[in-house]
Amino acid sequence: MEEVQDDGQSPSVWVQARLKYANDHLDDPEEEWEKVMWSDETNIDLFGLNSTRRVWRKKKDEYNPKNTIPIVKHGGGNIIIWGCFSAKGTGRLHRIEGRMDGAMYREILPITSFPQ
Repeated sequence: MEEVQDDGQSPSVWVQARLKYANDHLDDPEEEWEKVMWSDETNIDLFGLNSTRRVWRKKKDEYNPKNTIPIVKHGGGNIIIWGCFSAKGTGRLHRIEGRMDGAMYREILPITSFPQ
């Protein structure tokens, strides 16, 4: 099976690529899927939410503490976590420091995945 890597393309390109991959491998035997490892990373905010929050209130109550949402200046920080799984189970989570690139990926792969 081939390795698929993110090259910074737009999400719609990736949706099409994933759909093509799924269709191309729809009839692959189970033994082939046992050789596949899936991986992804996610950004986790340490304070607050990743989305907009809305509050219904009267104009005179706009600064009432029950109608406000506390924030931390400059975002409060975040961490990026990378993980993987396959038919053999789940790998160890790994905290990503800095920007994830091919060299970092090759470095963390042996320490986070499972024995052969």
